[in-house]
Amino acid sequence: MGCTHTKVDEPLSEKLRYKAIEIFRKLDIKGNGTIDKQGTEQFWKSNFAKLNTEALFDAVDFDKSGDITEDEWMAFWEIVKQNGYSEEEINMELDELMEGKAWVQFKRVDRFIKIDEKRRGSRVKSIVQEEKRKLSIIQSARLHKSKTMQSEGQELLQEQQEQS
Repeated sequence: MGCTHTKVDEPLSEKLRYKAIEIFRKLDIKGNGTIDKQGTEQFWKSNFAKLNTEALFDAVDFDKSGDITEDEWMAFWEIVKQNGYSEEEINMELDELMEGKAWVQFKRVDRFIKIDEKRRGSRVKSIVQEEKRKLSIIQSARLHKSKTMQSEGQELLQEQQEQS
């Protein structure tokens, strides 16, 4: 994958964030909010499943816990963007993943992470924390919207019952 001119200061677009989260949920076979190796091997089936899984975990499991959290996943894609990959390139890779194609190695990202591991104040950790914060805000907003819709639905039902 080549590098085209891109503004690295800009975060991922909402469209790419949504697509990345959609793929995360597809890889989260058990639906427990994490990606595990067993689930990714099921996702890739016989398409070099073990090799793709190992490459994915080497790149994205920043804390080496054996599971990839949603905040690690989203931090990875933010790091890809910050390392000079364009929205178009990231979009193409996410499309390929959605279709179950092989995991791509992002060499500049790998280099960034290796350098970061030796750094005192880890940029990777701060990006993961920022993603955790963003995802928490999004989940709170969804919960609030759901409760509001539920409440409005109950009010509408009550009105209909009173009119009957």
